[in-house]
Amino acid sequence: MKNEVVIKRIGIAMGAALILAACQTVSMPKLDFIKTPEFSVDAANIDKSYPRVAEAPEAPTDVRTAEQWDQDVRTIQALRDAPRPDGVEEGFTTADDQLRYEALKAKVHAYKADDPASGPVQGFPDYRPRR
Repeated sequence: MKNEVVIKRIGIAMGAALILAACQTVSMPKLDFIKTPEFSVDAANIDKSYPRVAEAPEAPTDVRTAEQWDQDVRTIQALRDAPRPDGVEEGFTTADDQLRYEALKAKVHAYKADDPASGPVQGFPDYRPRR
């Protein structure tokens, strides 16, 4: 039993070594897409007016100050905490939903009553809309 475990470990180690050796011998070709004919026109027309790294500022100059951040946060908090504007309707109650359901069911019955192919609808079981 002990010899089988040792043999398996040696086999796994040798397999791993062979896989690593095989991966090391693979050489990838060096591809330069700029020199291909598809990109030759674009490569010739590259804008050379990019700024140099040495010309870049060490710190950004367009960052808001801490006071400006605080002022903006207070403005957002005031908008959040403001009372709701007038004219906002509340949601439907369960009774309103039931009334709307009954009105729509009556429309369906009226439509089906005029349809000669299906005739009137036989009826619905007592339906309670889910909330």
